[in-house]
Amino acid sequence: MPTIRKSSRPSGERGIRLSKRRKQKFISLNFKMTIVVLIGIALALGMYLFCSWFTGYVTQIRYLSDEAVSQNVGEAYDSLERFIRRGNVKATDSKALTRWIKDQDYTYFFVYDNYKTIFEAGWWVNADSAAPDSALKNEESTLYENVYTDERHRIDEETFTTDVNNRIIEFADGKYYVFIDVYKEQHWQDIMELVTLILCFLTLLITILLYNGSTLKRVGRLAAEVRQVSDGKLDNTIHAIHNDEIGMLAASVDDMRNSIIQKHQNEKEAWDANTQLITAMSHDIRTPLTSMIGYLDIIEGKKYDSEEQMEKYIHSCREKAFQLKDLSDQLFRYFLVFGNHESEKELESLDASILFQQLLAEHSAEIISYGYKVDLLFTIPTVNVRTDISNLKRLFDNIFSNIMKYATKKKPVSIRAEFDGEGIEIEIRNGIWEQSRKVESTHIGMKTCQRICEDLKGEFSYEEVGDDFVVDIWFPAVPAEEEPESETADDGNPISEEHQN
Repeated sequence: MPTIRKSSRPSGERGIRLSKRRKQKFISLNFKMTIVVLIGIALALGMYLFCSWFTGYVTQIRYLSDEAVSQNVGEAYDSLERFIRRGNVKATDSKALTRWIKDQDYTYFFVYDNYKTIFEAGWWVNADSAAPDSALKNEESTLYENVYTDERHRIDEETFTTDVNNRIIEFADGKYYVFIDVYKEQHWQDIMELVTLILCFLTLLITILLYNGSTLKRVGRLAAEVRQVSDGKLDNTIHAIHNDEIGMLAASVDDMRNSIIQKHQNEKEAWDANTQLITAMSHDIRTPLTSMIGYLDIIEGKKYDSEEQMEKYIHSCREKAFQLKDLSDQLFRYFLVFGNHESEKELESLDASILFQQLLAEHSAEIISYGYKVDLLFTIPTVNVRTDISNLKRLFDNIFSNIMKYATKKKPVSIRAEFDGEGIEIEIRNGIWEQSRKVESTHIGMKTCQRICEDLKGEFSYEEVGDDFVVDIWFPAVPAEEEPESETADDGNPISEEHQN
């Protein structure tokens, strides 16, 4: 009898990883890109507001303060007076004054007397809000109230109020009222408009490039990990951090990697198992075959002493032949299960209470007819499982066939079938026949049962516990929301039976 506990329970690492991935909300790359663009626009708007504030702040401090205005306008008046003295320029010399104003950036120049405008040129913001117009209107209203027909009183210095922008300047042909205003802040604002536009564009661009860089980095890492796997380094994990298209691709590739590893492992295990099986079967077949050949040689050579001895040799040959037949039947069943490479059968949802009650009752009645005692505790409620009836029957046929070969009749066969909240659990326990311990087993029956359970998405394990041999079987139940409507009614009462011979 086997003494090593084996289980078909698959590793839960992949299932846990898949469950965590499902819990993460899927966010597509297109949606992420839209969010990044909106964030970039918001940051660009913030940059625009900051640059506007900064431009206004610097303009107010550096260009529009009283000190700055006084200095800029004063420098313009100094330049004008030097130009007049150097060229003996008249107020009516528009060509000369035009040359001077062209050299003065962002400067407005206005010359007038009590009667008319003599010269006007230069740069201003707009006619409605420009300071020169308002100043001119104020001065004109004052000056025209003091209009003199006498040429000697054309300029009245007593009634004229000099300020930062308005002064009386002496030209070559006499004194004139002059208004000068300087708008150097416009140069700063023009520069800042361009700088603001560039900074806003760069803010949006950098935001998008950072996102694209992060995405390309993930793609590059995935490509590097896939390259390592393609080079044969199957133990390197392919990381799927984000639940988007790239994350799904990484997860799919990692699942494929795990499938390749599992396939290689299964192939190795199958190869080792088949090697061990062939070795064990060769030994098991050779022993009775050698004995049978020896008996036949004795019979053929008539080396027996009596007819009774010949009958004994013939009977021994018959026993060895049946032993070989039993071994060949086991081998056939083994390769019937392990050698089936066809597509998996589609499992159907069936009522576990009815199905397992019928199977266990039939096999219990069979071993009772062979002189075994059976204790059956059945508490499976109305719940569905997905299974294949033919494979399930083959599973229990192997288990109960193993009981009739190796179990003692001195102890009852204990069968417990119950629902653990997630699936159907069946435990079959029998006492071990002492003579069976002397028989070297190939474990073909248990390996066949284990493979059948794997094909049915269940779990199978077996072990020796003291003088008992215990088999555990577990099948997952169909979730309630996936269960089809059943037409079979069941009272759901647990069944407890004890069969005695």
